[in-house]
Amino acid sequence: MGNRFNRRSGESELMDLPNELKEDLFINLKELELINKLTGGPSLVFSAIKKMLANETREVHIVDIGFGAGDMLQYLLDHAEKLPFPIRLTGVDLLPEAAEYAKKTHPGLCEKVNFETCDYRDWFSAGNKPDLIIASLFCHHLTDHEITGFFADIKSNATIGGVINDLVRSPIAYYGIKIPTQLFSKSRFTKNDAPLSVLRGFKRNELEALLKNAGIKNYSLEWKWAFRYLISIRNNE
Repeated sequence: MGNRFNRRSGESELMDLPNELKEDLFINLKELELINKLTGGPSLVFSAIKKMLANETREVHIVDIGFGAGDMLQYLLDHAEKLPFPIRLTGVDLLPEAAEYAKKTHPGLCEKVNFETCDYRDWFSAGNKPDLIIASLFCHHLTDHEITGFFADIKSNATIGGVINDLVRSPIAYYGIKIPTQLFSKSRFTKNDAPLSVLRGFKRNELEALLKNAGIKNYSLEWKWAFRYLISIRNNE
């Protein structure tokens, strides 16, 4: 049983495969948003941003890579007055359904957020240079090679740095999400992907190796509640 947690799973999540039923994905995004809220993901990232940029006063351009349901973007808008600087927001996601869902569920985002439906690598290749790059529960969707490239993109393209929130791979985290989603979820995506996400999650030494491979030295890596790793990367020190 323990062997399945020794290495990251290479199995693709359903939401990363071609899907013709938009309704399936929308139900999944709704449930993921609730899970994120209950486990404190948005507040975790927000606190890291606030701490990292405590002395900032100029406008900060924040891009959320793989924004999914848009809940992190909404959280930033809802709590923007707690930051000592004004913010400008961009959301980048490969799935057109993500922007559609986010705009429908969080209509306040429509006028406040620049939504881009594209591969994040194309967005960076187009010359975009945000101040801060954030990614919540995004990296576990990528291969190790892709994660190294993503970390390198943060180093090369963000004027300040990045904040990453992702999953700890452990039996407790696995069964802690598998059991309730099997019992209460109405989404076949969530039932399959929630526990699989944990199997695609990380051990500390794996993240340290990926950061090293990307040439990143100035960072903090912390274990947080609900079996999350929080990475804060600083480029300008």
